[in-house]
Amino acid sequence: MMSDYLSRARSALRNLLGGGGPSEGAATPGVAVRLDDNLALVDGRLAFANADRAASNPSAWLTLFEAALERDVPIADAARDLLRAQTRQMSADTMLWGSAQHTRFVVLLRPRPGLSARLSEMRAAGVLDVLFPGFFTDGADTHSLAAVANLERLLSQSDLSGTRFGAMLRELEVPELVVLALLLHHPAGAKEHAPSNAADLAQPILDRLHIEGDARYAIDFLIDNQLQVAQFAFRHDTGDSAVVARFASVLTDAAQLNSITTEELLKMLTLLTIGDLGAAGREPLTSWKAELVWRLFVDSYNHLTMAYGDEVIDRSAAARTGLHRDRPPDISEAELVEFLEGLPQRYLTLFDAATIYQHVRLRRNIGPDDVHSFLTRKGEAWELTIVTLDKPYLFANICGVLALEGADILRGQALTSRSGLVLDVFEFMDAGRPILAEEFNRLLADVVGGRVDITSRLAEQHPSNGTRTAVVPLLYFDDDSSQRYTVLEVVAADAPGLLHRISRALSSFGCEVDLVLISTEAAKAIDVFHMTKGGAKLSESDQLALTAHLEQALEAFSASPPT
Repeated sequence: MMSDYLSRARSALRNLLGGGGPSEGAATPGVAVRLDDNLALVDGRLAFANADRAASNPSAWLTLFEAALERDVPIADAARDLLRAQTRQMSADTMLWGSAQHTRFVVLLRPRPGLSARLSEMRAAGVLDVLFPGFFTDGADTHSLAAVANLERLLSQSDLSGTRFGAMLRELEVPELVVLALLLHHPAGAKEHAPSNAADLAQPILDRLHIEGDARYAIDFLIDNQLQVAQFAFRHDTGDSAVVARFASVLTDAAQLNSITTEELLKMLTLLTIGDLGAAGREPLTSWKAELVWRLFVDSYNHLTMAYGDEVIDRSAAARTGLHRDRPPDISEAELVEFLEGLPQRYLTLFDAATIYQHVRLRRNIGPDDVHSFLTRKGEAWELTIVTLDKPYLFANICGVLALEGADILRGQALTSRSGLVLDVFEFMDAGRPILAEEFNRLLADVVGGRVDITSRLAEQHPSNGTRTAVVPLLYFDDDSSQRYTVLEVVAADAPGLLHRISRALSSFGCEVDLVLISTEAAKAIDVFHMTKGGAKLSESDQLALTAHLEQALEAFSASPPT
């Protein structure tokens, strides 16, 4: 996937450039400190070690800006002037040659401190004028660069807007795509937003940068729909569920054509709007506007997730899916159809083809008490994939094992097919100690198989000391969005073992949970459960009783071990 490729490229660049901060390699005033064969640090600014050699080597220019970003230091005036003289006689094709340079340039756009300053230096050196014709020209306004600066500031803002939208930005798989869309969303000299004009001008640029597949689709979507969030958020009837449904339908239609989820598209479009508001003299992003945008995001996110459990893959759709086209020879058509049938349709947008084929293999030869799992690194986090058959307390027990390991669950999906096949995928951060996959998988199998009581193990590991902070949840029941399920949204301050405690309380109340959506937003756990009781939706009296049951369980959680 594009996100995996860019992640590997980021890691390689950090190793290549060293990731020192501004103080690393500090120089005596007026003295050049040679960093390598190509770069030197002069008075705290990056310069070329050999200007003559760098003048004819555009790859060295890219290295200069990469190093400036990694070290968070400015570019020397002499280096900028050299680039300015050279870019006047260059085309975009000669400036970025080869797929490695294209990828490096996109990775360079990842939001971080100093990004907008380095982009401004690129513009001053004429680099952006060449790479983005029609969007950056001499004398034109700096609308797009101001929008990128707004986005960058979200990572350091401590107010409510910064906390909300900064956390959202950090959660994106490929945040550089939002920056690239911002650079291409407003043509030079345009007084008003014109999405169709921007989209037309952007196409040859995206071609030259070799942006293809889902990444290309995401950028096209962001440019085409750049006005949608503001138009819906600032309406007087934004609270109307029909208005939210119309906005959500824009995202739903888009997500059907690629593997990017509707939630990811929603976050990207929301952040593009936050960056754009107040850019280059436009009306500023007031706290009131930020609140309206946030409310539209929350309402749309809730709307998008409420009916997921109803929409399942039927046998006909499983037989027609494009997954058969590239199906590996070890997976038969019948095996793939059998695996997909009855899973939520959402499954097809959550995972790419290679991952789905891996899930099919994990399902093979599975018995009633078997747990087939796969634990792997995903960047700085871990990803745990579990395939098993449904049984009481299953989800709670899996969450208990993660709690025992000290895992901080970032996001996840728990899906159950109509035939009782369970597929759970968790992304989590470890507690700073290595996780041994073989031991972890053995414990997981013992807990799910009933051979180990995870609640007792947690109590032994985390004895109560009476000093825990109370966890006060907000509970929202929805009986209207789903035809089949009562949908419960639980919002609470994130804490170790919270999801285990909540899911165990649901199971002990007699709830059957078929779909769980897990996310963490700005230190808050937001978990959505699609559930029934006795095969039907929960009655109003059930919901009242379950509320009391959950509150009691979490009140006990406040003064007891994180189980």
